[in-house]
Parts: sequence; structure tokens; C-alpha cells
Amino acid sequence: MRISETILIIPPNDPEAVQILLIAESLGLKVIRSRQPHGATLEKEPKILEEIRHSCRRNVVIIEIPGPNEEVRLQKEGFVVFVIDHHRYTGLDRAHDSKSGRLLPSSLIQFLRLFRVSKKRLRKLGFDPRLVRAVALMDQGFVWALLDRGYAWGEIHDVLNHQKSLMASVRQNVRSEKRDQIADAAWRVRKKWWRFWVIETDQDVEIRSKISLLSAFSLKKRAPCIILEKGRGFIYVQESKYAVKLYDHFGGFTYGMDRNWGYGNKYESVKICLEDVQVFLKDIQKKRLK
Repeated sequence: MRISETILIIPPNDPEAVQILLIAESLGLKVIRSRQPHGATLEKEPKILEEIRHSCRRNVVIIEIPGPNEEVRLQKEGFVVFVIDHHRYTGLDRAHDSKSGRLLPSSLIQFLRLFRVSKKRLRKLGFDPRLVRAVALMDQGFVWALLDRGYAWGEIHDVLNHQKSLMASVRQNVRSEKRDQIADAAWRVRKKWWRFWVIETDQDVEIRSKISLLSAFSLKKRAPCIILEKGRGFIYVQESKYAVKLYDHFGGFTYGMDRNWGYGNKYESVKICLEDVQVFLKDIQKKRLK
């Protein structure tokens, strides 16, 4: 694929996306940065078709911004569309290969393969291949994927610092300290329900990522958690074998090798709460015991 004929659309809203962005820019790719947070969709991207047309590129690579209808529109206009993703969304499975059914690797790995960026080329561009690989593994399978691939706990701290530096390169972390304090407080008063830890906050702030780290580093094992961000309208069930069943029943999205599920009440027509999820999880268990 020729760099000069390609345009990349990406929302730099997490470390993996920022890592892709930085490598893409180093390669000389034309990039459209979406300002959407998690939950981005192509239909919400203002004047996206105009930007693509004005770019004079025929290849369009879309990173984790689902929009099947818009993708078809682009194809009808003669653009060659490449979708890079590894998540499920309500009514749309992009976590699996459409032909083989296998789980897809992280978006970063897909990006490197699409543009044939080897370890040698990464070094030449000024990137540390092991850190780049770590970012991909973290996005796909969190710290457990790193441990499985031979990274030590000490190295994982280095990876986390690298991720912080990635995010600092695209936005000011003005609220990060306050967000961490809220997450710390929520973790301290967590409650046990069945086999899950329940962690919640009423504030309009994202705590899921910090809670995931607190759980991993405090317990040193996979611990099923239900995380409620009431202010943001999100509910997550992490590190469980029920993620796909939750997705099939409620919709929402999956991530982390289909071991995690999330639901954004602000984006869905049906609103659900903790009790809805608990009832469903208990029903699954009852059916298994019969």
C-alpha cells in the first residue's frame, strides 16, 4: 500500500491509538485525528467525507471508528476502505476474523502488518519495538498478556510509564490526579457480590483503567469486577467468562480477548443498571447448575 495514496482516520483516545498515530506520522501518512472519546462512530465524525475527498487519497484506513453505512458510502465513491479494529459493538462483531472466526490481534498489530512495519523499521523510525509490542499486548489482554509473553512486573511499570507519556503527547492530563484519587477511593470501599468485586462512583469521571491496574497490582491475579461509572453512564464487567453472553443479551461492546464487557447508557436506546446485570449473571449460573 502506497503511503502517498493513503489516509488514516484515528481517534487518539488511548495509548494504543496514540502509538499508532505516532508511527503513522513517522511513516509520512496523511492522518485525520478524530476528537471523539471511547464510543466513537464514523457517523458522528463531522464532514468526514469532505475531508477524505479533499485529501486526494484513494485508500482509507479507519482505526476503531465503526460505521458500516459510512464505509459502504466511501466504497461506492471509489475509495478502498481498510477497517482496523478488534472489538465487538452492539450489532457489529469486529473482534473476530469474518472468514476464520478467530479473534483478531490488537489494532496496533494489525496496523504494523498492513503497512509492513518490521522491528528493524521501528528502530529506524526511533521506536523501541519491545515497548511498541507491549502497548499492543496491554490493549489486547492487559497485564496478563504481558506476563504471558515474558514481561516481568517491573517491566510492566515501565510500560505504564510509556503509556502515560503517550497520552501526555496528545492531551493535557489536568484531571488525571483527581481521577486517580476518585478511583483509589472507590477501590478502598469496594464490595463483594458473589464472585465479583463491585466498584462504583457517582462522579462523571473514567475510573475503569485505574481500577483495572489497582486490581491487578493489589491482587496479582485476574479478579472479576463490576465497575460502575454512574456519572458517565458506563457499566463494565471485567475478567469474567460471561463477557460474550452479556454482549449477546444486552449489546454494548467487548474488549480484552472477549473477557471484558462494557455498556454505555448514553449511547444505547435501552438503559441498564447494576441490578439488571446481577440478575442476568445469576440466571446464567442457575442454568449452568441445572
